[in-house]
Amino acid sequence: MKKRKITPIRREMLIIIKDCWWEILLKTVISICYRGTLLLTPIFWGKAIDMLTIGKMPDCYRLVVITLIVTLAYYVSACYNQIIYYKLYNRMYQDFSKAIYNSVVNNSLYSLSRFKLGEFSNITNTDIDIVVAFLCDLVLKIVRVLEFLVIFYYFYTINIPIFIFTVLFSLVAFLVFIITGTKTKVYNGIRKKQLDKKFAITHEVFHTIKEIKGFFVFRSVNERIKKVCENYLNANARYDVFATVVKQVVLAIIEITRYAVAIYGMYLCSIKKIEIGTILVIYSYYSKLTENFENIGILMIGLEDYKVSLNRLNRLLEYKMNSNEQAATNKEYEGNIKFINVLYGNKKDPILSDVSFDIPANSITVITGEAGSGKTGVFDLLMKLNRQHSGDIYIDDDKYEKISDEDYYNLVSLVRKDPNFFDLSIKDNLMLVTESFTRVKRICDTIGIHNDIIALKNKYDTQINDSTEKVSKNLKLAIAVARTILKDSKIMMFDESIETLDEIHKRNVIKMLKDLKTDHTIIIISRNDEIISLADKVIEFDNNKLKNNKKARKKATSK
Repeated sequence: MKKRKITPIRREMLIIIKDCWWEILLKTVISICYRGTLLLTPIFWGKAIDMLTIGKMPDCYRLVVITLIVTLAYYVSACYNQIIYYKLYNRMYQDFSKAIYNSVVNNSLYSLSRFKLGEFSNITNTDIDIVVAFLCDLVLKIVRVLEFLVIFYYFYTINIPIFIFTVLFSLVAFLVFIITGTKTKVYNGIRKKQLDKKFAITHEVFHTIKEIKGFFVFRSVNERIKKVCENYLNANARYDVFATVVKQVVLAIIEITRYAVAIYGMYLCSIKKIEIGTILVIYSYYSKLTENFENIGILMIGLEDYKVSLNRLNRLLEYKMNSNEQAATNKEYEGNIKFINVLYGNKKDPILSDVSFDIPANSITVITGEAGSGKTGVFDLLMKLNRQHSGDIYIDDDKYEKISDEDYYNLVSLVRKDPNFFDLSIKDNLMLVTESFTRVKRICDTIGIHNDIIALKNKYDTQINDSTEKVSKNLKLAIAVARTILKDSKIMMFDESIETLDEIHKRNVIKMLKDLKTDHTIIIISRNDEIISLADKVIEFDNNKLKNNKKARKKATSK
């Protein structure tokens, strides 16, 4: 029989559960105490009633005191159970979030393009919460299922017909849950998809507010929002109503059984087969059965919800690069780069079509060519944003996909023509790559942006993405250059970013790059004559193929 392959998300889940073994063990012990005291209370109370009926008041009082102590123990364990729940929940939530966001970093742009922003937000928030909450609550729910065995055994010891009657009707209730489980799953899947669309349109409105105002399309946008909300609300109502109806049908079956057993118990009491206290215990235990069947209903619904969310999380993990393929080297790389017969992009319409070239270390290489000729594809691959279909890429003598991510991303950095920043201050954005604020100010001063930053109201503490204090596009680009230089990676890449700086900043950056090339590999995408003139080597692309791959002349010209 073929062994079933474990999915990436289940592999991560097993690792997380193993790491949280102590919290899980503690949760199990507390859950047993919590539910066990609840089962003991009716026993002691029933015995106290029996002592009362036969006039043994000292024994009655003693049992009432024991019942009170057990009841107080129940409330204490209930509080502690909730404390342990959140200790376990918080740790598992952090671990799942770390695993998911690490997988996002290790996914290609092509893989991530399968997700819309609304779906991604829903998965990384709602679905993580559902999976973690289900796992954290599973211990208690299993303990509550085991209560059935305790209750059934008690009924077996007092009266066989009551035991058989209870077990049969319990099986009927279980069957109702099982039969309706598939439909519940379908309704839940539809609800999830509609929620994704609701998230998506929320993001869409936020990001297109300028277009909404500029074209005055409030009415049509509102109609779309209304339609998406209606679809979600209807799907949510259908799911919730169906799940509630199923649960109430099961509870009705148990309630009818309880009254039937209570009446039979009264008959047994009338013929002196059982005591009054036993009837009290039976009635109380049937209340527990009702609660536990409600718990099973929640568990069954939660299980389907958990499966859906787990599958959605798995989609973010399934294309993650296997870390077993990578080996930490801790070696010093010179920074030589070689592309050998690389095919990248759509096979029928590739971004790079079977290209081979090399980029020497300790030099400035300019990649040029018309727009859409494949230049940016080189940077996509060197930043591991996507993978090539075929061919090999080497850093020195190592295939680049075999270099561990920690080693590799310390080796490379990139300045985009439209850089993004974290929602932090200028200072905090730059100090993500260095611990020295003195060094930050020195590099900014060398580029010529220190005075520009000081001129801002909040200086280096200015929130870079805050629209209330506008940071110019030119300044943002110069800050992005400073960030890359601060990182001081062996391989520095600049994607049509230097030529868009103003003259002063551009001149300063060019001077820095000339100094840096003595021990760095500098790669610049540009069609600007001045930038091309810096090159030790020019690589030209045309129609996604290599046109020229040669050392630059002293006065290189635009191709």
